[in-house]
Order: sequence, then C-alpha cells, then structure tokens
Amino acid sequence: MAEPNEPFDFEYEDDDEIWDEYRWERFKQQSDMRSEKYRQLLEKYMDHPDRDKIIAKEMGWDDLLEDLEALERGDIPDDEDEDMDGIYDEDIDEGDEWKQSTGYKEDDADSVKDLPVYQKAYQYSLDAHKLVKQIGENRREEVISEFIGAAILPAAKIAGGYAMGFEMQFLGGNIANCKRGLAAANRMLNALDIMLEEGIIDRDVYDEYYRRGKEVRDELELYITELRDRFKR
Repeated sequence: MAEPNEPFDFEYEDDDEIWDEYRWERFKQQSDMRSEKYRQLLEKYMDHPDRDKIIAKEMGWDDLLEDLEALERGDIPDDEDEDMDGIYDEDIDEGDEWKQSTGYKEDDADSVKDLPVYQKAYQYSLDAHKLVKQIGENRREEVISEFIGAAILPAAKIAGGYAMGFEMQFLGGNIANCKRGLAAANRMLNALDIMLEEGIIDRDVYDEYYRRGKEVRDELELYITELRDRFKR
C-alpha cells in the first residue's frame, strides 16, 4: 500500500509509442497506487478546512492547486467557478488518463454485450450474487466476500478493456484489463474450493458454479490469446 508521501513518476505520454500489455500493467499498478494515495489523503483530511489544497499539493495536481489558490484570491469570475465540492465525485478508477486522452464515452462500450465471453461472465456475476443472497446475508465469512468480489470482475474488466478499443495504441491496455479479469476468475474458483471445504455450499452447488466459473475463466483466456494475436499482427 502506498504511503501518502510516496512519489509517482510513471505517467502516460501522449506520443506515437505503442505500449504492450506489460507496460500497460505497470501503468495500471501506478494508477492503483495513486487512487489509494488519494483515498488515504481524503480520509486523513476530510474535515480539514484546507482539505482541497492539501490533497491537490500532495497528489501533485499543480493546475488544480493554482485554480484553488486563484479562487481564494477571487481571480476566477463566479460564472467560471467550478463546483469544487464535486471534484471528489469523479471516477478515480484505473484508466482515467486514457479516457481523457481518447475522448472516451460511456456508450462506446455498448456493443461489448455482443461478445459471448462477456455475456457468460456477466450472467455468472448475476447468478453469483443470487447465490450469496441464498447463503444468507448474515454470513460474513471472508471467503464469501472474496468469491463475490472476484465474480463480478471478469465481466467488468472485459467491458473496460473493450471500451479502450482495439487500436494498436490501446490494445495492450485492453489485454492488461482482461488479464485482471482472468486473475479474478482464478480467485473466484479458489474461493469456491474453500466454500465447499468449509461447508458453506454443498457439492451440487459447487459443481455447477465451478463448472460455469471455469468456462468463464477458460473462454477469457482464449479471448486474451486472440487479442495478443491481433497485437502481434
């Protein structure tokens, strides 16, 4: 976990360089660390009167810091003043940098629903949620949280990768996103093993969800292979 004062020096450069999946993975790891740093700072300074300025300085958001200081001096007209209370409502999940650089729109990912691997992963996530509710909301075993937390990620990561697109400049990011979904699918299957061992689910339920979960995992692995082939071409 990143400490609030840890520097972050890995940034996406808007140039003609083509990043492979491994370069994108490093970028996403740094993005995770920046998000965690932001959350730590927000928690620490939530009630501080200079919260916005402190966080902007610690995060290295120089432009935002300048705007906040200008606002304090009254240099920004009221009609141009942004609602600063809303700056922390923005999506700080991984990939904001490429969203900004590509003009990403939410409806760009609509056709991901046509992907069989996405359809299967999405339906599995819905059924996994139903299973957890059937087990009982009063069951707080850590493994149940691990299972459902992992089960919802493959579909989300496939969709996130699809939204990045299939152009060479971002195809590596698409692959890196899907690999995170693949890792989540493996965690999901491991959690099912433990749930069976601990008697949280019976053998019939385990067999059904493990079989379907393995199909999601295997088809996602094949999808990643196809994306890699496209990248090589």
